[in-house]
Amino acid sequence: MQNSIVEFEARMERRMEGMMDRKVQTVNKSLDAFELRVLERSAPTIDLSSLQAELASLRTDIDAILTAPTVEPQAAPTTLADDTMLDALFSGIAEEGLEPTHAKDICF
Repeated sequence: MQNSIVEFEARMERRMEGMMDRKVQTVNKSLDAFELRVLERSAPTIDLSSLQAELASLRTDIDAILTAPTVEPQAAPTTLADDTMLDALFSGIAEEGLEPTHAKDICF
């Protein structure tokens, strides 16, 4: 009985090894096919002189940005606007006698 269990475990181990080997081979084939597809693609050609000209243009733009004078804008006075807003909000409330928006006749 013990011998048959050991034989069964050995057969299962060989079977698992075989399955793993087949899976690894399948993955390797897929990787090889992908690598071939990548290698078959033509690499884009780079015009070195136009790249250097573009870099020089970018450097000039960056230099211009970095040397530009920094002038901070003055904040406009807001007191007149604040007074106008407060006048618009609160003018006429006392004369018009607006009714309050809360509940009326609440007795405690």
